[in-house]
Amino acid sequence: GKKTSNDQYCEMKFSTLLLAGLQSVKAAEVYQAIYSGEEFHDSLGDAVIFLNEPDQAAGGSDLIVGCNKNKQCARTLLHFNVDTLPDDAVITDVQMTLLAAASVAVDEPPVTLDVHQVTEFWNRTSTSTPDGVRDTWQDSLAGTTATAGDVTWKYSVYPDTEWGSAGGDVNTDVITSFVSEGWEGRSGPMFFPMTDAFKKVVTGWIDGTIPNYGVLVKRDTEEPDDARMRIFFHEVSGNKQYRSPKLLITYTSVSNPEQMPSSESGPGILLPGEPTKPPTSSSPTSAPTCPIDADTNVLVGTSVQHATIFLGNGDLSQDKGAFGVGIAHSGELLRGLLQFPVDTIPKGSTITCAEIILKTTGPCGPCKGTVDVEMYRIESAWTTTGTNDFLEVPQPLLYQVELEGAGANTGDVTWTHSSYNAADPSKGTLWTKEGGDVGSSLLSMEKDNERSQHKFPSSDEFIETIQGFVDGTIENNGFMFKTDESEEYIAQKAEENTYKDYETAYRLFMAEDSEDEERVPQLIVHYTLGSDASPASDVSSASDVASDVSSAMARKQQVTIAAVFISFATLFL
Repeated sequence: GKKTSNDQYCEMKFSTLLLAGLQSVKAAEVYQAIYSGEEFHDSLGDAVIFLNEPDQAAGGSDLIVGCNKNKQCARTLLHFNVDTLPDDAVITDVQMTLLAAASVAVDEPPVTLDVHQVTEFWNRTSTSTPDGVRDTWQDSLAGTTATAGDVTWKYSVYPDTEWGSAGGDVNTDVITSFVSEGWEGRSGPMFFPMTDAFKKVVTGWIDGTIPNYGVLVKRDTEEPDDARMRIFFHEVSGNKQYRSPKLLITYTSVSNPEQMPSSESGPGILLPGEPTKPPTSSSPTSAPTCPIDADTNVLVGTSVQHATIFLGNGDLSQDKGAFGVGIAHSGELLRGLLQFPVDTIPKGSTITCAEIILKTTGPCGPCKGTVDVEMYRIESAWTTTGTNDFLEVPQPLLYQVELEGAGANTGDVTWTHSSYNAADPSKGTLWTKEGGDVGSSLLSMEKDNERSQHKFPSSDEFIETIQGFVDGTIENNGFMFKTDESEEYIAQKAEENTYKDYETAYRLFMAEDSEDEERVPQLIVHYTLGSDASPASDVSSASDVASDVSSAMARKQQVTIAAVFISFATLFL
């Protein structure tokens, strides 16, 4: 294979990916995120029970584990419905996640949270949500009066069926645990790791050899005089994909080897805070998003400049750090600009597929709302300086600048200017149309349905644009990302976002100047060489790589390995 020294483009790490790919060919792993919120056996998915309180129930609110300063203690119950998994699933990894909803000071002593298998049926209704608020739990732990069908400390199903042992019938063996220490800032998810016992229980749930009554989470020592407690988000918390309790299962299956992964997790999409990347899951066909065969060449490159421009503000710009798209809480409408070079693709090549992958950033997920992002071709050249007119400041103030803009420097792009002149704006270069000169054709659109990663998939118009860039028939000025800016859409998004008084719908995307190379924008182009073209040094031919592995490998095997390479490569973008 050919190697590159170009720092804007990377040749895929094929030697590492080959080993992973060969393993995947043997037994493709599927990655599923199972949420506790799904109704299971007529019961909702989580509940809290309170020490020595036989008639108090709680569900659909904060999950609580431990004891408060008034010697009141609580335990949490969770259901995970694994009925959608094939009976012959062979688990290779299983973890459970909980996300803290209340902070814990760094100097507070750690708490060990133990997970036990529940051995008797329990139930929770939708009428047991308590009135207490998060800030009061340390002083007063209480649920609401139990109604028929609720679980409590005494009853597995109130008021008819009692637990064999008050506080829940469980296997006394701990199947997994997590040591929770204090933290600064926002907490990431707590991952309860796989153990042999945890794996055995979940396997039994799947194949039916162990009744699935869920798990109970409790503190390892429940001394009422020892006021240590943790509070977690529950099944119906906002931003479900991040906050809700989850069971993360990786498995193989002979009967259903091509089962799709859960949409929130993959393939190649990292769950927020996850300590390791999930495996690439097989799609219903062996091909990745873009079709590939042994003659396909792949360009994987990042952007060379970016910017945010702000509706009606001809003297504001932002071209360092993240770039924004959508409706910000300052009332601004943001458009993002991004440019990728493609000059390493030989002229005469035929583009077969193209897609862009962007990673999001920024604080306060619920603040942002959800937004549909559209992509268009920019028709005029634009410039940036890569320097904002403000002093370097730490987060989160930086994000305010990225949302509200900074005074434009000479050479920056703005809403009115493709190249601004700070000394005399009249001498700058104006857009033909304010807000940027863009084509009328929508090239691609990302519906906001994946946390942290946004893919702008291939389309005929997208392919035609990249083909024009390569052939020289279309000037490569990059792409503009914007949302629907109509009054109707803005009003709709304001109504949808119920977080405080925010009326926002925006995204902040990482740019090429990110310190995390795995989070920079990525343009992925698949192409075949023309009869008079030769591969450039900055791209890789799938057939060349396969030949390097083994000159005796059959063509069919080459195609299979090539497809695996590209699937696994998305994990490194």
